[in-house]
Amino acid sequence: FETFDVSHTVEKLRFGRGYPGDIHQLDGAKRNVTDSYGMYQYYFQIVPTEYRFLNGTVIKTNQYSVIEHMRHVQPGSKRGLPGVYFFYEVSPLHVQIEEYRHGWIRFFTSVAAVVGGVFSAMRMMDAYIFSKSGSRRTLSPF
Repeated sequence: FETFDVSHTVEKLRFGRGYPGDIHQLDGAKRNVTDSYGMYQYYFQIVPTEYRFLNGTVIKTNQYSVIEHMRHVQPGSKRGLPGVYFFYEVSPLHVQIEEYRHGWIRFFTSVAAVVGGVFSAMRMMDAYIFSKSGSRRTLSPF
């Protein structure tokens, strides 16, 4: 072969079932390689993942991160062949993702914090405007 075309498209790549909010970096990735003796390499780090829903259902799946590398292979150098290669290793770490809800106490605390912040800001603005207006209050004894 005189030349190799290693241009490629990754339509969909998964290492397990999907879950809400998952990200797949290579979905729809198109790589147009103009080097006729190119070696395109993907290095995957696969991380086992457990996703727990509010109702107790558990999905055991995997996430991945990927590093891409393109290098030129000199014909006759015995350093590999042109092509697309996938290398992977499974991480010894395990990720657990759990859905949860904040209770009513947190909601009421957040509302109270917002109301208190608005009250404090308005009080400071009132004091600033009063000090710049130049008027002085006189207290009457009655």
